[in-house]
This record gives sequence, C-alpha cells and structure tokens, in this order.
Amino acid sequence: MHVVNNGSPLYCAESNTRMGYYQSPYYTPWLYRDGVSAGSGYTGWRSGIVTRMNQPSTMTLTVWGYYNPGTRAGTIYARYRNDSTVALAGRAYFVITEDSCYYAASNGDLWHNHVARDYLPGPTGTAGTINAGDSMAFTQAFTINSAWNASRCKIVMWFQLSNGSRTNIQAGIQKVTDLPVGIEEITSPDNATSVTLAPNPCLSGTTFRFQIPLGNRYTIKIFDVSGRCVRTMSNVSHSSVETCAWNLRADQGDRVNAGVYLYKFESEGLSTNGKIVVR
Repeated sequence: MHVVNNGSPLYCAESNTRMGYYQSPYYTPWLYRDGVSAGSGYTGWRSGIVTRMNQPSTMTLTVWGYYNPGTRAGTIYARYRNDSTVALAGRAYFVITEDSCYYAASNGDLWHNHVARDYLPGPTGTAGTINAGDSMAFTQAFTINSAWNASRCKIVMWFQLSNGSRTNIQAGIQKVTDLPVGIEEITSPDNATSVTLAPNPCLSGTTFRFQIPLGNRYTIKIFDVSGRCVRTMSNVSHSSVETCAWNLRADQGDRVNAGVYLYKFESEGLSTNGKIVVR
C-alpha cells in the first residue's frame, strides 16, 4: 500500500494510518487476511486466499451508483444484508484504487496495481450494526483526482466486524467507469430488483429469481474460487418475476465439481453478488 513517504507518487497517508489497525509487522510486501498477518512469502498467498474464499459468507452485498466523467465525481452505494441469525456490528470501508501505475520502485517493480488512492470517508470507515435478517446501505460520494486515470480506478468495499476478530464478512469491487453516467442520485434498487437463489446448497441445479424492469438485459456470471468464470448466462427480462436456472454445468457442458462458487448478477445500473454451494 506504499505506506512509506519516500517521495513516491503512490504514497497515501491514509494507508499509513490504516496499517495501524493491522497486526504487526507493518511492512510490505506482506499479506493480511482479515487484518491479521499471513506471511511475506508470495508462494503461500494464493492458497491462503483461496481457502478464505471457500468459507461461505453470512452476508450478501449489493452495489450500485453513478459516475459523471465530466465532473469526475459520483456516488457509490453498498447494501449489506445479514443472512445470519445474530446481529453483526462492524464498519463499512470504501477505498479508491488505481491499477497499472508506473513507478520505478527501489525493489525493481515498475508497474503497480490496486494502489490505494483514497479511503472514503477515511481509514476508519463507517460504523453500523445490522440485525439478523435485516440490511443496511452505506452511501459514499467520491471524486477521481485529475492525476488518476479514471478508467483504471476501482472502488473496493468491505464490511469488517468490530468485535476484535478483524473478520471481513463480505467484500466487493466496482470499476468506476462501469457505473452508469449520471448527475443525480439514482433510485435505490431495493424495490427495483430482488435476487434470490434456491436451492442453495444444491445437488442437481439451482434457480435465480429476480425482479427487474421488463426489457432490461441481465447477465449472470459464475466463478470458481480461483476467479475463473465457468458459466455465463444472459437474457432479457420478459416477465415481472424472472427466473434463470443453472444446471451446474460449465460453458463447455461439463458438470462443475462440488465446492463453493461465486456469482455476479448485473443489470442496468445494478451489480450484486453471492455464493453458491454445490454438493
């Protein structure tokens, strides 16, 4: 996160502050999972991340918003739904990151990705308690600095428990230029769409059920835990309540293996995601 102010154009003071919330040591390269140090060896990072992704989340995240390229300003919304049976107290975080930043670092690296540019509203996030079965939306205005390449900027968001465990319950990422263009706040999708999935876990198949305006195109992408897209389904809504079935087969026709899969549902101005457990 370029926490040392050594004249690097990638330095972000908020990243330096944020490092204080992590477990020591506070130097890079170092991987932190749930705010706890997980070693400095690159070779072990992938397996640790995949293992963490395999753990089903008790939250569902829905992301939407808008961006005006003329003013380089916009608003991002993140709604977290608590699918557990207990209240979850934590903090919601937003960070603007930029990819493909050229800088000749002292370690020989020339290109840098996921560079933290701005914590919204700051490195401490926003506190909130979400009751069981309820949801809470967090709203954050943002501005893309003229020195940043907007097409390479993303907003990373996550909800982290504040009970001392540092556990990240759910997270998401939104490319800024993929947000719809607007100059006003768009309507919250709470009443425009509701995505459910059943059965889940599933043995032979599962069905998505959702509500979007008639004629709107939607796409559902399903990923394995390594991030590889195994199936893409796309269509146009023809009814007030639309359904889309997945037969647990990849695009090539083979049945997927048992395990945890991630889905991303996208329609006009809306992006939501979740997990599917295949038995």
